[in-house]
Amino acid sequence: MALLFFLGQTLLWGVPSWASEEAEVLCSGMACYTLHWGTHNWEDAQAKCQSNGGNLVTMKSQEEALHIQELLAKLPRREAGPEGLARFWIGLHREKGKCYQKHQLLKGFSWVSGGEETDYTGWLREPRGTCTAKRCVTLQGNSTAVLGWADGLCSASSSRALGYLCKFSFQGMCRPLALAGPGSLTYTAPFGVGSASLAAVPFGSVASVRCGPQGETPGPFLVCRGQAGGEFAWSSPGPLCASATHGCAYSNGGCQQECQALEGGSVRCACRPGYQLAGDQLSCSPVDFCRAQPCQGQCLARLGGFECRCPAGYALAADGVSCADVDECGAPQPPCPGGCVNTEGSFACTCPPGYEPEGPSGRQCRDVDECAQGAPCAQLCTNTPGSFLCACQPGYQRDGGGAACLDVDECLGEPCQERCLNLPGSYQCLCPPGWALAPNGVSCLLRPSPTSLRGPGSAAPSLRPPGEAEPAEGGGHPPGTLPASQSPAPRSDPTVRAEPGGAEQSTLQPAAVSRSAGPWEPEWASATDGPRLLLYYILGSVVVILLLMAFALGLLIYRKRKARKAKKKARSATDNYSWVPEQAGNKAVGNDYSMAFGDLMRLTHRTDMLLYLEDPGGRKGKGVPSVKQEMEKIFCSSNYCSVLN
Repeated sequence: MALLFFLGQTLLWGVPSWASEEAEVLCSGMACYTLHWGTHNWEDAQAKCQSNGGNLVTMKSQEEALHIQELLAKLPRREAGPEGLARFWIGLHREKGKCYQKHQLLKGFSWVSGGEETDYTGWLREPRGTCTAKRCVTLQGNSTAVLGWADGLCSASSSRALGYLCKFSFQGMCRPLALAGPGSLTYTAPFGVGSASLAAVPFGSVASVRCGPQGETPGPFLVCRGQAGGEFAWSSPGPLCASATHGCAYSNGGCQQECQALEGGSVRCACRPGYQLAGDQLSCSPVDFCRAQPCQGQCLARLGGFECRCPAGYALAADGVSCADVDECGAPQPPCPGGCVNTEGSFACTCPPGYEPEGPSGRQCRDVDECAQGAPCAQLCTNTPGSFLCACQPGYQRDGGGAACLDVDECLGEPCQERCLNLPGSYQCLCPPGWALAPNGVSCLLRPSPTSLRGPGSAAPSLRPPGEAEPAEGGGHPPGTLPASQSPAPRSDPTVRAEPGGAEQSTLQPAAVSRSAGPWEPEWASATDGPRLLLYYILGSVVVILLLMAFALGLLIYRKRKARKAKKKARSATDNYSWVPEQAGNKAVGNDYSMAFGDLMRLTHRTDMLLYLEDPGGRKGKGVPSVKQEMEKIFCSSNYCSVLN
């Protein structure tokens, strides 16, 4: 069928244009590599490879590099370049706009069959870093060595490439044919390249046989095709070109392993133990003992037999084909630190109450925080390893062994001197009218009135509660009480030790008490009137500040008005003189000192003063103060004189 397809394709489309070009082929493993001569640019070379189901060659491993080296060994049939080297296009390129990548092995280039990175590289030199043009790679080498890769422009003229290399991948290969007598054969691969010798023939290839020393007798056409079990073999049975003259002596009768001579000069092929004859009656393949599925688990074919294997969690039984469960929990070292439960083919780790699995395969255990997951505690919850504890806030106690919290009646312990008021979680001490709660929050002090304040000779007011006897002389306190500075603190119950699993008892703390008015404060100044008292203080302070501001403003206005009136007074030139009232002469006659001083007061000019000093009225030596002494008390300027006191 494959032969008819190949012949039909040839008749319809003809031989590919590039098949007429000289080419070399090498097949190995699951691929064939071809070398083609001709001047082409990179795009045309890739198009020619793709037209027959392939791509420009890739070199992703050292093994592929060796195949290419073996193919280049046929180069002496062609002249190399002027430098003794040949350049061939390969399938490595970098598109325009993609730049050089120094940290990558392919330096930013990619293979046409896939751009994945590989562990193999063969650069002769670092590629150019330009991103403005497409770059393509040629392989440089000769018949003795592959030198490496070189990048350049993708045109034929710039690269000086003499040809290109293609790679074709196949599902499988047939072994080369061996003739039982003289003759010749030719292989034609699906990609159009013919060869007389191939180490492996790709699936779909055609073999043309001619028998006889000169190839004068046409032989059969054989096709490499797939067989059952994923094997590949030739379509026609052998032996081919068998000769009665030569028998098994010529090329082992065309058999791969053993040749058996028959009567009449014919031969028959046979296989060694563990192998079976393929459909071409020439080649041998290992016997597939696993085809009958003898193993319960996995079956591995071996030469002359098979081997059974079991999956993880199972072990091979004594019969060699069955699988038995392995009890991992019964091992000397169990895989779980907590509990272990064996399962079919595996195991499961368990944890004690209050813990949960964690880590790989859940083999570790970690504590569960019951408080974070909503433990049934009414007020307080404390997580413990593997469990939790419930507790109550101060002023509450546990309701037996449950999780509820009940209020503690602190007044039962009589913590107050007078009355006690129980509150949720606390209590408050109270005093009768006329009495105030002491700073210690427990005792009561008499609140004195203004008329009871002690004056001279009066007795001190009583500070005892009503109905209690007066303390003895020398100081004291009412019976059953202590002074304010020595009053006992509020009573509390002892702490009860917590029980695991939520059975912790709460510790009673001293109750919070409110502040009452002091002994000298009015009754309305108790703790309940604290905000009102603070408001009164604030309003009184504001009123005082406003009054002070009004007084200061009035004083300022008064001073400004007084200064304005003083400026409005009429002034004359005589205001520059220092006037004194003139006294009558008859009042100064009997007093020489007064007369002399009065005369001085009437002097207004310095010239008169000088004349007076010459002869002060003929009163020298009469026991009056000297004029010089009076002179020292007078200060005269150019216009007036003043008396200095």
